[in-house]
Amino acid sequence: ILLDSLGVSSAHIVGLSRGAGVASDFAVRWPERVKSVVLYGFGPTPDFPLPPELRDGPPFGAIARAHALDSLKQWLAASPLAWEPANRPDIKAKLDPIIAAYDGRDLLDARPPSGRVQPATLDQVSRLRIPALVLHGDHDMPLLQAVADSLMRRMPGAKRVVIANAGHGAHLHQPDEFNREVLAFLAAVP
Repeated sequence: ILLDSLGVSSAHIVGLSRGAGVASDFAVRWPERVKSVVLYGFGPTPDFPLPPELRDGPPFGAIARAHALDSLKQWLAASPLAWEPANRPDIKAKLDPIIAAYDGRDLLDARPPSGRVQPATLDQVSRLRIPALVLHGDHDMPLLQAVADSLMRRMPGAKRVVIANAGHGAHLHQPDEFNREVLAFLAAVP
């Protein structure tokens, strides 16, 4: 574990989108190592009740394999994940180099996941008894907002923050508010 290598006994874990899934997996597997968890733009867990058309999730890998990475980048740019506030060219200037540098290794690697850490279920995440912040933009995808709704019903001690005029990239859309909310949450953790 990285924390062992660094000599860190526990940490605040923050994850965005698929990274929020990694954060929840880590928190479920090693709760004693987690001071708090921030689930930002958290997607559905493997057992989240989804309508049939959404069960396989966005076809990122299939698009990249069948039509190349450029097609995937175009598809993502037109998807609800890419919502941006109007009149904010600064966001495009920040994102364009990141998107251009993305090599798709995570989607194109033919090796199966190691399986060393099983994906956390909604029930397992709901049973976490560590401070939790569930955060998303008010323009994030409806599915991700539904996941946040479910978490809040199941995690009575969790705090929810909805960043106004922000989508899946709330940290880019409204960085000052995003930072203020996350830092306030972390500061309140005993």
